[in-house]
Amino acid sequence: MTRTRAFHRFHRWTAKLRRRGLRNALPEPREGELQPTHPVAELRCREWQRDQMEDLIEAEALEPTA
Repeated sequence: MTRTRAFHRFHRWTAKLRRRGLRNALPEPREGELQPTHPVAELRCREWQRDQMEDLIEAEALEPTA
């Protein structure tokens, strides 16, 4: 790789890192960016609770009733 090509690739890479850091530092959503409808942690918690309830219902269905 020639020296000038390596130089330009390095600067493109550092600019990409700089832009990524600046984007992450902005608290407000940017124009045209898709926003999740629910935070990921909330979705995980809800899915975990749903899974636990399904297991509980399944376990109750397997128990013999006397």
